[in-house]
Amino acid sequence: MRLSLFIIGLVFVISCNSKVSEKLQQVDYVGRLEVENNKYLPFNFSVTNDSTLVVQNSSEIVDFSIVYSKDSIFIKSKVFEGFIKGVLDDNKINGVFVIESLDRSVPFTSYKSNNRFNIDFEDNKKLTLNRWKFVFNPNMDNSSFSVGIFNSIGQNEISATFRTTTGDYGYMHGGYKKNKIVLSTFNGSRAYLFEAEINNDTIEGVMYAGNHSKTIVKGVLDNDFELSNEYSLTSIKGRNQKFDFLFENTTGKLISIDDKFYDGKSMVIQLMGSWCSNCLDESRFYVDYINKNELNDIEFVALAFEYAKTKDNALNSILKLKKQLGINYPILLAQYGTSDKVRALEKFPMLNNIISYPTTIFLDKNKDVIKIHTGFNGPATGEKYTEFINEFNSTIKFMQGD
Repeated sequence: MRLSLFIIGLVFVISCNSKVSEKLQQVDYVGRLEVENNKYLPFNFSVTNDSTLVVQNSSEIVDFSIVYSKDSIFIKSKVFEGFIKGVLDDNKINGVFVIESLDRSVPFTSYKSNNRFNIDFEDNKKLTLNRWKFVFNPNMDNSSFSVGIFNSIGQNEISATFRTTTGDYGYMHGGYKKNKIVLSTFNGSRAYLFEAEINNDTIEGVMYAGNHSKTIVKGVLDNDFELSNEYSLTSIKGRNQKFDFLFENTTGKLISIDDKFYDGKSMVIQLMGSWCSNCLDESRFYVDYINKNELNDIEFVALAFEYAKTKDNALNSILKLKKQLGINYPILLAQYGTSDKVRALEKFPMLNNIISYPTTIFLDKNKDVIKIHTGFNGPATGEKYTEFINEFNSTIKFMQGD
């Protein structure tokens, strides 16, 4: 009898220890972030194998890694700090989206589906064939302008973005039905939900940023509206002042603009952060440009402003970005513990302001400032992105003396 009980117990222990955790099926899902009580930001994702899934926002595809640990599942951004952790039960995830350095946590759920909003959208040509002027936080001290861009895609759905002086909102995906507009995007860092009503030539609504920010938004049809020129927003205070820097690289070595290596070379200096989605778009563009073009005596340097709470975490985030994008130019750690732009400006007293990450400074071979570009108009902005590429190419040719 004792032997039989021992054998039964042994079999039970072995079966428990060898139990394989449930894994996500390789199908389409909708993930949902709860931005407010019973209000959800949905996004589409598909599982490609046991270790990878992809999030899709319109034409944007974002890779994430999947890690299983006992009964828990972790969905980790391959670039950003943010990650989803939860419990997988019956092929559904219940958990939270976390950005630890910002002490942010957003409830998360998922289910099998490929219908982002579960709405039978309608066509609205007035919305998609016109440009819209928006005011964020109207009648407040921090009010700002934006250009709303709405493009019709398959099944009456809409690909959209909001272009501001500090960058764009990336690819937002949604549609229109009965005077209502809904759009969302999620990439592991940015998490936006836009809900609004359109009446004649006006749009009024709300932009949710995760569960930590809720912004009133008002728009009017205005095909002539344009934002301030992005090359006019940040400048050197005086003609005789020089831009300079002295910060550590990822191995702890101090790098200065006065190093012999940079003598006689033009420079492209990027103020950025590894957490910043617009910086990611810009960095990806720079890497691609460098790989496709022969650049003579032009060096790129990025200066990172990290909100990671420790230096080690900030450096790890930078190294993660460099590896994922294949960045072969130096990224120096300019600040950690906060990405505050007022603090950042203290390091560059020659600048009149810093209003955006990214901000890119172009220097000639004498280290004189040629121009300063604020923000970044990413691929989601369409024609504006093409305009930036053409302007950038012309600037590089000028710097090379072509």
